[in-house]
Amino acid sequence: MASISKISIDGFKAFPNKFEDLNLDGKNLLLYGENGSGKSSIYYALHCLLQSQVVDKSSIYFDPNASESLVNKDTHKDDAFIEVQFTDSDVRYRVSKAGYEEIPAQGISPLRDLNGECVFINHKFLFHFFSFRNSQFINLFPVFIKDILPFMLTGNKAEFISQIYRDITEGIRKKGKSNQVDEEYLKRLDLFNKETKKIIDLINLPEKNPNTATVIYNNFFRDIDDPELKITLEYENHNHNIPKPNVSYWLRLGRRYQRILKAGVWIEHPISSRIEVLDPVICLKIEERLEDGNYQTIDKPQSYFNEAKLTAIALSIRFSLLDTITPINGRFMALDDMLISLDMSNRTKVVKYLLNIVDKYRIYLFTHDKAFYNYVRTAISEHSSKAEWIFKTVSYNSIKKQPIILDEFSDYRSKAEYFYSLGDYETSAIYVRKQLEQSVGGLLPYELKINADGGFVNLETLWKKLIRFYSDNGKPLDVRMQQTFSESKLLILNVAAHFQRLSNPIYKAELDMAFKLLNYINTLNRIDNKLIIEKDKLIVFRHPTHNYLCSFCLDSDLVLVEGEHLVAKFPKCKKIRWEYNGVPNWDFAINAPNNEHPLLKATPKFISFFNSCCEKIPLGITYDMLMHNCKIEDQIPLIEYFGGIDIMKLAIKIDDN
Repeated sequence: MASISKISIDGFKAFPNKFEDLNLDGKNLLLYGENGSGKSSIYYALHCLLQSQVVDKSSIYFDPNASESLVNKDTHKDDAFIEVQFTDSDVRYRVSKAGYEEIPAQGISPLRDLNGECVFINHKFLFHFFSFRNSQFINLFPVFIKDILPFMLTGNKAEFISQIYRDITEGIRKKGKSNQVDEEYLKRLDLFNKETKKIIDLINLPEKNPNTATVIYNNFFRDIDDPELKITLEYENHNHNIPKPNVSYWLRLGRRYQRILKAGVWIEHPISSRIEVLDPVICLKIEERLEDGNYQTIDKPQSYFNEAKLTAIALSIRFSLLDTITPINGRFMALDDMLISLDMSNRTKVVKYLLNIVDKYRIYLFTHDKAFYNYVRTAISEHSSKAEWIFKTVSYNSIKKQPIILDEFSDYRSKAEYFYSLGDYETSAIYVRKQLEQSVGGLLPYELKINADGGFVNLETLWKKLIRFYSDNGKPLDVRMQQTFSESKLLILNVAAHFQRLSNPIYKAELDMAFKLLNYINTLNRIDNKLIIEKDKLIVFRHPTHNYLCSFCLDSDLVLVEGEHLVAKFPKCKKIRWEYNGVPNWDFAINAPNNEHPLLKATPKFISFFNSCCEKIPLGITYDMLMHNCKIEDQIPLIEYFGGIDIMKLAIKIDDN
């Protein structure tokens, strides 16, 4: 199955009405939204849809009159729904009051297997891992049965492990006082324990899984100066009548006992006359490596470790169950504010891990922390996978009483449209002006956008230059749009920029005109005549009179734009290599080869590198010599490639600015 292409929500939790579809196009999602904006409703919508494959509670969740209803409280819709589509088909997978359905109906539901591979983690999940008093021992079974086993299929993929548990607990209640259990029931009990033990072994044992919880913690989350940890979950078949502290137990049938003192002797006395299902106990054992190589057991991890390490341990356990071998088949990880209690240094470790597995899972990351959002954006850019991500903002519209999903606020138009939707026309106008400056400026060559002193010109001047530039190139702007700009400039753009008020009806009409102007500008094709030396193209310089050769590549495209003015974009040089009289890496400063020369690893700017050739190499090299003797792929001289234009003079001018 391909990845999610679109999410639709209508009447569920924070969404009173159907919102504009959240289009993911099969990509990862980074979503920012303040608390109360509706971002967690998207997280729970995905959770609800996938968990419909495990237990169908749709008749409750989507019944506006039910006590556990998740229908939006402002609308009480009787036809609320959640729906997703995937990139490989037009089938809609929906859950509503009518239950789970596929439109059109499918023979086999792919969502069932997908649920068995997806991961949901929020701050509640992490809190429940270690919400134990110091006097208590950690039992992780409540976490497993709620947040892990509902996503784990049995080895033969016949059912989810949590379904077996539900059958067992519901089945014993149906037995009544007879306490009679048949062989099939006992087989179900045994199956649950064996399948759960397999999951525990994946977390613990390297022979079962190379990425155990211990390996993930020590490799990704441990501070370099901290001791290594050994993380083990214990799930053993102990059969004491009264459970001992910090001892693991399988799911079992039995009576409940209490310890009482009788005739001076402590005895185990049954407090129940009927057989009950006694819940399992999954114990957590943490061992810390000492300097001598031995390990000491940490009796109460919840008191010994700080919250950052406890979170890292919890994530290591959950992440050890990920499939980091199989390519993406629709699976995803939905992560909702799961790191709110951590400082940025610890968050970065988790982000690094997630980006390390982004080729195996789609990541849907929700956060209310703008600083963290910005950090993740930067980390994604450095990971060279930005094209695989969608960046969105969700904000609650108090007038319409519903969340609004917007593209990332990097473009001013999104902000303008957002404040327009709130009726805040003055703020919207400010962002319209900023977007116009950006859009108009983006159509002009660099030298038309700056003053003589190097500063950027204002919007009105940019507009005049745009009219002249397009007219000179035989592409005059629409006269009606020119008139629209003149009128809007008078009534809205300058006024709004100085925070002066106008009556709302006129103001709204002028904003509508300005948005139309933006739409028109976006239809204009940029007038460019580009000459490009592509990234990684080899450039070779051969000295005309000396036996000297130097070669290098560019780390990005070198671009020369010929418009009304010349504009150039100069990259850095890399992979610099040279030889003199046949000797590689000749150092003229020491008059000998130098294999440790700093230039061998350096990436100087284009102009800086040419300056260095002219100034530091005692062979009479000039800019003119470089332009005529630096050849692209050792074939076309730069001066010839650029049609006689001396790009070095242009490079010096831009560098000076």
